[in-house]
Amino acid sequence: MADLRAALGHALEPAYRVEREVRPVGNCRMFVALEKSAGGGLLVKVLPGPLSLAVDSTRFEQGIARLGHRLRHPSLVAPRSAGRAGSLVYHTRTFVEGTTLRAWLARHGELPLRRTVEVLRDVLAALAHAHAGGVAHGDLKPENVLLADGQTLVADTGILGALAETLTGDSGEGAATASLCAADYLAPERRAGQAAPGPRDDMFAVGVLVYEMLTGRPPVGTPEPLEEVRSVPAWLAELGRRCRAAEPGARWADAGSALASGSWPSRGG
Repeated sequence: MADLRAALGHALEPAYRVEREVRPVGNCRMFVALEKSAGGGLLVKVLPGPLSLAVDSTRFEQGIARLGHRLRHPSLVAPRSAGRAGSLVYHTRTFVEGTTLRAWLARHGELPLRRTVEVLRDVLAALAHAHAGGVAHGDLKPENVLLADGQTLVADTGILGALAETLTGDSGEGAATASLCAADYLAPERRAGQAAPGPRDDMFAVGVLVYEMLTGRPPVGTPEPLEEVRSVPAWLAELGRRCRAAEPGARWADAGSALASGSWPSRGG
């Protein structure tokens, strides 16, 4: 750990100081770095070794910069930068004080219905902005949904696609997916390696999140219908069911379409 932390410190100098390592996400180690002058924080995510070795880090850095300009929305945590620390490649985003949906579910098991609807609306709004700009998330899961001061924020949007475009050799998107993604949140066609990330794939992950937020567990195998597990509005059960359809064409085409279908309560009402 000391060697990696030192390499990151050198890469982020002189603006930032690496403060601490935090809980990893999958195969990625993560660190918090503080800005020396203003005190703002960065979350630094370090890619696993085999993936780092296959990445063209210059092209990845350029791709992350383009994403940062395209993903400007109140519910999106846009990427900030990328680089190489020794043999490992990293990317950064603003550090958000709060917790992840994964941590909340681990502690509490499920969300209240109203909070589920609030989180879902914010996630769909964030994805709708990305989809309208031609960017698929590609790796939506509870670890990338942040809960902070009553807000819901989506992180790591487009990272998988930017990474896949820079991998050398024949590895491409499949290698990035295998290394970074959680299978429960991938649409069947992604798990089979038959499709690249896209809006309909993101919608499948949204459907899994809906089920998990309301039941405390992802819908593995042949799950019970949501309305048989918990009392939910018909529109919400239908939205989740349609998102999780096995056939891509049966899902919402993108997050904007799903967002327009919901019977959302007024904020604060």
